[in-house]
Amino acid sequence: MEKIQVAWVSGMPRSGTTWLSQILASSPEVRLKSCPLFSYEFKDSLDENSSAEEWGELFSKLYQTSSEFLDQEHLRKHGLVPSFKEKNENPQHLIIKSNRFHNLTPNILKLNPQVRFIYIVRNPCAVLYSWLSNSNEFPLNADPLAEWRTGQCRKTGPGEFWGFDDWKKVTTKALRHSEQYPDRYKIIRYEDLVRDTRYYIREIFCFFKVPYGSQTHDFIEFSHSRHDDHQHSVFKDPKLNNKWEKMLDPAIASECLDEIRGTELERFYK
Repeated sequence: MEKIQVAWVSGMPRSGTTWLSQILASSPEVRLKSCPLFSYEFKDSLDENSSAEEWGELFSKLYQTSSEFLDQEHLRKHGLVPSFKEKNENPQHLIIKSNRFHNLTPNILKLNPQVRFIYIVRNPCAVLYSWLSNSNEFPLNADPLAEWRTGQCRKTGPGEFWGFDDWKKVTTKALRHSEQYPDRYKIIRYEDLVRDTRYYIREIFCFFKVPYGSQTHDFIEFSHSRHDDHQHSVFKDPKLNNKWEKMLDPAIASECLDEIRGTELERFYK
């Protein structure tokens, strides 16, 4: 794995990690793997006590392992993520996309000095609306007004982070990581990425040292060219990004803003 560059795309669920990771996967030099510690092949295989050697072994095995979940074939077969024609057989970059196991980030950074992170932050109200309105991710028998804060109804195993309290906690930790590892940990706002996708993607590609080419340019255009209501689709109309403003319970939105107003987290609400 000495020649393979490992990078991580992280964020809370419903924050745009799938879209961002697919843009990165559009590079022929990227091999993308999704949520390895939630996969059948590597489920819960590492924890806070895992060593640098164990992480290195995971990266090596992950690079070589194909499966429907790791490669997101279950989304591809339904047209929710693209298939890219130009892919190198042995790409130089392994990019891991995960919106789980945020508790392991400090050790990953400490033990793997070659690994870089992009953490994507979305307005908490948009995150909550996207989750609460998703019948595949929010249990039908659960009460949104009782669950929006703790997300307890979705915490059925290790590594799960849901709800507003987790958004605050994980985003605050992301800010600390970016201060401690400014050359290896970068935060990006989802709203900025939607507003000027090409500019920020070029910045991210440069940060990860991934080559930017025509296939990436074309996919960015294609991803904005139509709208698919499916929650896991990467094809979205940017103009619908603020749908939560009309659809989320005003009491939830008001409480979210009240709690982060005047704090370092307020910038992610705008």
